[in-house]
Amino acid sequence: MKMFPAKNGDCFLVSLGLKNKKHILIDCGYVETYRKFLKKELIKIANNDEAIDLMVITHIDQDHILGALSFIKENNEAPFIEIKEIWHNSYRHLQFEKEKVEKITKKEMEILSNEVVLGSSYLQQQIDKSEISDEDISAKQGSMLAALILEGGYSWNESFKGNAVNCENMNPIVKDQYTLTLLSPNTNKLKRLSTTWLRELKKQKMNFLLSDEQIFDDAYEFFLFRQDEHEVVESDISSKINNYNEKSIEEIALQNPIDKVDNSVINGSSISFVIQYCGKRLLFLADAHSDIISENISKLEEKYFDLVKLSHHGSKKNISKNLIENLNSELFLISTNGDKHGHPDLESLAKILYYQRHKSKTLVFNYETDTSRMLNQSNWKEKYNYRICVSDGTDATIVKL
Repeated sequence: MKMFPAKNGDCFLVSLGLKNKKHILIDCGYVETYRKFLKKELIKIANNDEAIDLMVITHIDQDHILGALSFIKENNEAPFIEIKEIWHNSYRHLQFEKEKVEKITKKEMEILSNEVVLGSSYLQQQIDKSEISDEDISAKQGSMLAALILEGGYSWNESFKGNAVNCENMNPIVKDQYTLTLLSPNTNKLKRLSTTWLRELKKQKMNFLLSDEQIFDDAYEFFLFRQDEHEVVESDISSKINNYNEKSIEEIALQNPIDKVDNSVINGSSISFVIQYCGKRLLFLADAHSDIISENISKLEEKYFDLVKLSHHGSKKNISKNLIENLNSELFLISTNGDKHGHPDLESLAKILYYQRHKSKTLVFNYETDTSRMLNQSNWKEKYNYRICVSDGTDATIVKL
């Protein structure tokens, strides 16, 4: 498995087997992530006459999807690798109590078109911020993920009969040689997205009509994408690292007995799942909420994981005591360079180390951060039975199981 440098985002490539490998791509980070790292791996896969067996876009957030937009756009224009199935929830997968019409009015079409224009402009601003900039990766108006997936004719949510990727929909999904068990989202988390979108439309026009016209997918995804611009986030580094210097892991872990909770509707829609292959179990948590993950892990017959990708880059709002007690693993991955919101939070990792102090553990970082440096203390590592592996952010972090 490879964890790519994705700045403050996620990009993972899971390769199963030795020959005729099955490849699962989970998010794509930023444009730079795709251009510098992921694309070379995809070309290697294609040159081996292999394909992406499953591509998962966990949720609409720029640190997860900008690279995917660039990848799908290029693969549509000049196909270089087969993608057998894509999991991604868009407007068409949401449930609305309102009855849909065949065609919306001109006024409503203008409102949606304006959302697309605003979103396209914001998307271009984010791409322009990248260290890599050229005409080939400029944003094409209206080309969010749904439009690009439809344009490319990919198999979209086929495992769910074209419906939403939803952990309530079915039993574990059996693929060729591996199995996937969904832990998030559920109907309630997806319904919160529907409600948020309807509320936005009603701000623009009372009793906004709904239809299955493609512009709804585009406008909806651009709306979610721009929420990152408006989101007010309580700093996750409110307690500066320096304030922890005289404290023990135990003191840090226990200083806030009541867990803070991530209330982001978008993070709550994250697609989280377990990959099971040849007796190995890999848990990928995207930016999922801890409540649903804890609840669904508790229902699993087998609760041990050979690898856990921590939720939301190690944010304390996504890692609760209850979740930690259900995370029976010795290997934890943290994907972030720490630039945004100060992730990973020392408090969240301290909780893992303290509540699982009797187990041997390894924390794997794809960048050095303030938190990784703070945890790299020999007395702490010996007392709490853990070790640290830190990459320098210049190449993929390789994890072999």
